[in-house]
Amino acid sequence: MQEYEQAVISYNQALQIKNDYTDAWNNRGVALSKLQKYEAAIASYDNAAKIRPDFYRIWYNKARCYALQGKIELAIENLKRALNLNPNVCKELAKSEADLEKIREHEAFKQLIS
Repeated sequence: MQEYEQAVISYNQALQIKNDYTDAWNNRGVALSKLQKYEAAIASYDNAAKIRPDFYRIWYNKARCYALQGKIELAIENLKRALNLNPNVCKELAKSEADLEKIREHEAFKQLIS
């Protein structure tokens, strides 16, 4: 429904009840990213990663944020971490992910996805 500000408020409320709720931290990051609040989104992903560092989606979403900011090295680094956790899904997602458009032509990206 693209009501990202309301979503952030809802995730904040959920996290007040259960601060170690990985999905709430991750999804809060997604909503913040949609609002172009990339640093806050990355902070949410970092909180999620403290709880569940093996969840590939956290690292994939961080890669998206860094790519949108033009921080290529950080985007590649986080994408690599996501790929190490779930290579098949991440490769397919990365091939068509609009948020990764800025890094798609970089050699490091091509090597990761090939």
